[in-house]
Amino acid sequence: MAFDYGSIDLGLKNPFKKEGYTTAIRGAIQTLLGLYLLITAASLVKEDSGTGWILVLFGLFLLAGGLTATGKGIYATMRYFVGRNHPTSLARNFSKSELSTAQEEAKYVAYKAKTLEEMLVGRKNSTFVEPQGFLARLLHTFIPKLLFMPYPIRNMSQKLFGAWVQTITALISYGFVAFVSLAGFAGEIGELTFPIYSTLLMLYLLVVWRGAGKPIARSAEKNIDSLGTGNLVKVISLSLLLPVVIGTVLTWIMSSTELTHSDVELWLANLPSLNTALYLVALFILATACTAIILFMVRKRLAHANPKAEVSELRENWQESVHPNEIFINLDNLVMANRRYKEVPNRVYKELDPQLEEQVDGKGGFKGELLQEIQPKVKPMDLGESFDKARLVSLISGNALFILAVIVTFSLAYSIVDIYQFVKASAVSSTKELFDDALFADFSSLLMAAFQLFLIGYLIKSFALLLTNVAHLFFAEIQFESLLVYFKCEGTFTESKIATGTGIHDSTRSENTLVRSSITPWIITSRVVSTTFADTGMKNLEHPRTILEMHKNDDELQAIKGDVIAFLKDRESIASITSARDLGNASQIHQLNQQTRAMPSQDKIAQDDEAAGYLRQEEDRTEDNKP
Repeated sequence: MAFDYGSIDLGLKNPFKKEGYTTAIRGAIQTLLGLYLLITAASLVKEDSGTGWILVLFGLFLLAGGLTATGKGIYATMRYFVGRNHPTSLARNFSKSELSTAQEEAKYVAYKAKTLEEMLVGRKNSTFVEPQGFLARLLHTFIPKLLFMPYPIRNMSQKLFGAWVQTITALISYGFVAFVSLAGFAGEIGELTFPIYSTLLMLYLLVVWRGAGKPIARSAEKNIDSLGTGNLVKVISLSLLLPVVIGTVLTWIMSSTELTHSDVELWLANLPSLNTALYLVALFILATACTAIILFMVRKRLAHANPKAEVSELRENWQESVHPNEIFINLDNLVMANRRYKEVPNRVYKELDPQLEEQVDGKGGFKGELLQEIQPKVKPMDLGESFDKARLVSLISGNALFILAVIVTFSLAYSIVDIYQFVKASAVSSTKELFDDALFADFSSLLMAAFQLFLIGYLIKSFALLLTNVAHLFFAEIQFESLLVYFKCEGTFTESKIATGTGIHDSTRSENTLVRSSITPWIITSRVVSTTFADTGMKNLEHPRTILEMHKNDDELQAIKGDVIAFLKDRESIASITSARDLGNASQIHQLNQQTRAMPSQDKIAQDDEAAGYLRQEEDRTEDNKP
């Protein structure tokens, strides 16, 4: 949506300043380390071009990441531009003042007007959809109130739960394979393949938790991801089939190269230990610590949920002398317009289009409906001081892990330099020479050191992403409160004429066509609490806004009814003269009529005398007939 400036502040402030400052500091540290590598490379490139170029590549990698993080952090602390059209409407907005932006925000809205009508009339909330998949249903069974969370929080919780399920399943399968392999049930080949399987298990779990730390996709704001048993079946299948595949491949290699069991054992013994168990323990500790922080914040957010679906309703019948169109005009232009928040036009989800069906003899029926939302105002989320501290801990810990991962990457650059210097000093002309007994031990030691630094950095960065993205998710949620009004009116009307103001001798009168309407209104109102997940940048609030709570609002309903009734009772059915000149003209006509009646003509006097004589004769006859 375009930024529409208004001098009246809507009260929405930048929620990302703390996150921006922390990210900018982390980015500055990474930038400095990248610059240090580049400066060092510049001084070494003439003496040793290979070392210089290695440091340049790592320096550019760190510098690019550092500048990106610094830029994002500073960007997040800048002014938060909020226009008069923010936040996003619940459905397509047909307001006349928002025609230019309604088309742009139409792709972000979460509902249709028909859906909102069904929610109000049916006393239901279509936001809360059923979880999809076995694991998702299992998670919602453990945490029932998770159903009432916004979609991004539900999807984040499902991702975290799915990572734990895959981890536990893989470890159980690993234990089963370890029992079969080490107990001798798989023969000699089982003992040889077990270290390879342990390494692959560790790499798999690293990939699993790296995926759990990825940011929630914006598409997850409008739907719930499925979490079924597919991942579970995949883990179990791989766990059972992988040892067989590894054993088959190793057997084929041994038979093709005429290697013996003792040769393979000797070769594996000369390799430096990867310390797989230590990585698994470190992964388990980091995963448990991160999950504890996230679950604490989710629990606080669950306690804030109040998933009511209640409305206030009015259904009556009014008999009033008013044209049906004036009911809708008054409701739209006066009653609803007077309830604007900070003079922002209401969101019109269903346009007022009254339909009159005229029949014969001035009779007919009418119907019309509208659906409007008052401009949403920010509703502060008070989740407690402990929640704020946990969110801050998640943010700071995540960025601290990022810095630690950068330091590990910095060390990895010099570890790669050591490998290059070793190969250069050994004057190795072919790859085969590296596998000689004299060089293989030292070379493999350097190679394993570099590989372990890579794994350590990968592990640390995975959980750094998890903590910072979850912290960003909880910083981004903004709640709004607004009034949603649905008005439906049906009825019949009849026309009749009325004339007033005509005396026996007067010529001025008022003739009017009176419309008598039988009105059956149906008004439903609800005070809704909606939420959206903001972001930084040009589209900071251009994201779906979903309804979480629907509360009764009887006071506002009675106020709307009172305003409509007051208008109906104050209507004028008889036209009168309001112009001063018209009143003067009518006064002159009245004076002329009085003068005409005060000076009767001779014929009129004769007629009056004749009539009087006739009355006296009738009176005399009556007296004579008396006994």
